[in-house]
Amino acid sequence: MSSLEKRLLGKNAFITGAGSGIGRAIALRYAREGANVAINDLKVESAEQTSREVEALGVKSLVLPADVSDSEQVQALVERYFTEWSKLDVLVNNAGIGSTMETVSLMKEATWDRTMNINLRSVFLVSKYFAKQMVKAKVPDDQLRGKIINISSVRGKYGRAHFGAYSASKFGVVSLTQTLALELGKNRITVNALCPGLTLTPIYGNISAENLAKNNAHIALAFKPVGMPEDVAGAAFFLASSDSDWITGQSLLVCGGQHFI
Repeated sequence: MSSLEKRLLGKNAFITGAGSGIGRAIALRYAREGANVAINDLKVESAEQTSREVEALGVKSLVLPADVSDSEQVQALVERYFTEWSKLDVLVNNAGIGSTMETVSLMKEATWDRTMNINLRSVFLVSKYFAKQMVKAKVPDDQLRGKIINISSVRGKYGRAHFGAYSASKFGVVSLTQTLALELGKNRITVNALCPGLTLTPIYGNISAENLAKNNAHIALAFKPVGMPEDVAGAAFFLASSDSDWITGQSLLVCGGQHFI
């Protein structure tokens, strides 16, 4: 890839939960496009590994391990980020967890609280404290100050029995995305969400794509019933690029045409 093809050259990005899966794939795609990438993950070794892979692509990287559902840790993370780097162009709220299959009536309150904290509270906190700095960026009057990209899920569009906490948290991400877009638009910051469908990531353990797809056959692109992290990373690149500058408050399904019957 020549420098002319690097669409994010000179940009700085920060990605939560980038030690593996979708977050790692987004980090590597951004790096290939020329962006410097700051990596967050609760697992320090995983964050450092992604950081090394990013730097191997010829850009800068910064490791910022923290629990992004904890306000004090997020504030310290943001302070350290802006001590090291002077600006943030793209913020990706990717950190999240899956869910065990259980009905709402049998769900433990601790399960609900943990899911909400990691999947939704983290998006609130990271957006809140980074946005306070992003709005200060000095850019020409006809340019954006930055972009925020939140990772929701198809379950943020369509609920499912036995996934009450997860679906509610991801619906919350979609709603928060719309609110942030309205609040930050005047500051020339766009806010959008991606809603991945079934995607093969470490969250499913060592299961094969074939086995993961067995009970998830309702895909328009039936030749590929399971997505890969790189599929989501491609959409995340689009939202980070100038091609999406006139798009905000949207939640884009990245699911191979998954439908619900």
